[in-house]
Amino acid sequence: MSALATTQAAMHDWLRHGDPAIAARVEGPLVAHRLRIHADAYRLRLIEVLANDYPVTAALLDEDRFDDAALGYLQAHPSTHPSLRHFGRGFAGWLQQAPAMPRHLHELARFEWLQGEVFDAADAAPLTLDAIASLPAGAWPSLRLHLQPAVRFITLASNAPALVEAHAQGRRLPALRRVPGAHWLLWRVDGDAHWRRLDADEAALLQAVFAGETFGDLCERATDFHAHDGPLRAASVLKRWLADGLLAIDPPAPTHD
Repeated sequence: MSALATTQAAMHDWLRHGDPAIAARVEGPLVAHRLRIHADAYRLRLIEVLANDYPVTAALLDEDRFDDAALGYLQAHPSTHPSLRHFGRGFAGWLQQAPAMPRHLHELARFEWLQGEVFDAADAAPLTLDAIASLPAGAWPSLRLHLQPAVRFITLASNAPALVEAHAQGRRLPALRRVPGAHWLLWRVDGDAHWRRLDADEAALLQAVFAGETFGDLCERATDFHAHDGPLRAASVLKRWLADGLLAIDPPAPTHD
């Protein structure tokens, strides 16, 4: 290992674990003070990253409480990825296990993280109604639909989306509270993240699309909810998916962090 790489590794160990070995490689006076400046700047930058990724969560907590939570998360989950975009991936899970955090706060954080995933996801050519309409009748039962890379699902037992909407509109945040469990869909349109609550049947059909089931399978699943007009319901939600831009022409390419 080169001298530079050794120094960088020692600095890394100082920032993450407080390993004092780096002090021997720093020349000049006030070594401990200068190292502390770097460590504080490192922590403040990561707190800032979390606040940018979770603005509503940060707004719900007061600044000091959010900073304490961010530092606790940093200690438990040091940054390991070259891109800071990935640092906060586990924050919602950490909040769920953290003591003295507001109930359901982790759901709010998870919803915000999915918004970021939706915003960052790759583009894909949209499937259009004209393309679907041109298919011969015999092709429909075996037709496999593909969701856009920017589509996400989440099941929530809180009113987290209401807080996100209030924050986006500059309104006072409502109290975060428990509500009956519901399925939510998030997706991107023209560079903006959108979301809406799903009925149970549409949620099941979208999950079936994600699992690679055929349109014939979707019609059968829809019949579980609508005994007499399952295929009609499947066709109806398909039309909405096309209008919302949820479907892609080709299967999404594998992603790698």
